[in-house]
Amino acid sequence: MRLMMIALSLLCALGCGISEEAAAAKDRESSKAAWALVLRVDGADVRIPLKVMNVLLFKDEEYAKQNPSVFQIEGSGVHLIGEIAAADNVDYGEHWERLVNKMLTIKASGEFHRDPVDSTITLPGAPEIAVTGGTMFIEKYTGKWTGSEGNKTISGKITIQRSDGRRLEGTFAVHAVTWG
Repeated sequence: MRLMMIALSLLCALGCGISEEAAAAKDRESSKAAWALVLRVDGADVRIPLKVMNVLLFKDEEYAKQNPSVFQIEGSGVHLIGEIAAADNVDYGEHWERLVNKMLTIKASGEFHRDPVDSTITLPGAPEIAVTGGTMFIEKYTGKWTGSEGNKTISGKITIQRSDGRRLEGTFAVHAVTWG
């Protein structure tokens, strides 16, 4: 009887771990549907799928307190680089709530993990064009699971200034992941 109880306990422990992974995968799939830029272009909404917003963290806490964190957004025809103010650093604890009601800066270019990145956007049926700047206002964050296979999502309003002088406005939702 005792051996059977031990076997059942082990079986339950193994099953619970698998079901947590399955739950994370299911939650990620349902969250993916919302990960996009929705921009108003010539009176119509244009939806551009987004893959991820990678945020580079600093290991040196004193340095992190004085310097902005860099982020990079990747999507279908979208590459954006920008900064999160040092005071709003999400830190290794992934405190995404610190970004709610905060403005992030989109830059024309920068470095992400020593790699040069230029901000660009490609609208459907149009060539790629440089982004010279912009802002992202974070309205909320959702999700339970952290990491590249998680479903942490930040969303809000976005303004993009293109090199042709055109300004695009809309909304965004993107999978948020920290690296460092």
